[in-house]
Amino acid sequence: MIHVPFRFLMAASLALLLLLPAVAPSEAGESRRSDRAKRLRFDRPLPEFKLKDLEGRTWTLSDLKGKVTLINVWATWCAPCRVELPYVQRLHKTLENVPGLQVLTLNLDEDPNPVPGYMQAGGYTFPVIRSFELAEKMHPVSEVPQNWLIDPKGRRSVQSLNGHGEVWLRRVRAVMEKVLAEP
Repeated sequence: MIHVPFRFLMAASLALLLLLPAVAPSEAGESRRSDRAKRLRFDRPLPEFKLKDLEGRTWTLSDLKGKVTLINVWATWCAPCRVELPYVQRLHKTLENVPGLQVLTLNLDEDPNPVPGYMQAGGYTFPVIRSFELAEKMHPVSEVPQNWLIDPKGRRSVQSLNGHGEVWLRRVRAVMEKVLAEP
């Protein structure tokens, strides 16, 4: 194991920060995100599936067709998911009565036991399908969380819409509405 003095690490970090462009982080990130949203492509059809969510509702691919669906892939052990899920919940609540827009989540936990308690403790009411297999069929999962948009034809977006926060909420809703309005 190589031991690197803390002072050296701090100096190297500061040097890297000074080399970054002089754009506010939120502006730079938002610019990249809006560019990504403008070129969002849907060319990966989802596989057929028939699975129950935690509440016992059976979901199929036909439940997604004709609607724009945000699919969030998460796990109870995932620290970034803990930050993101409150915003997924807020998006779900704002879309509950909006025709053509919905949220569906896929939980990847191997052990199903902690999921209902996790949902209750967080006050989460969005639908949860526990299926690593379905997530893998949609797109190989190398990290969580992930957010995919499904268009009304049942195709998954090529790009992921990862993020959280107020700006993320507004951006995702705007992209969903834009996709729904497309012919």
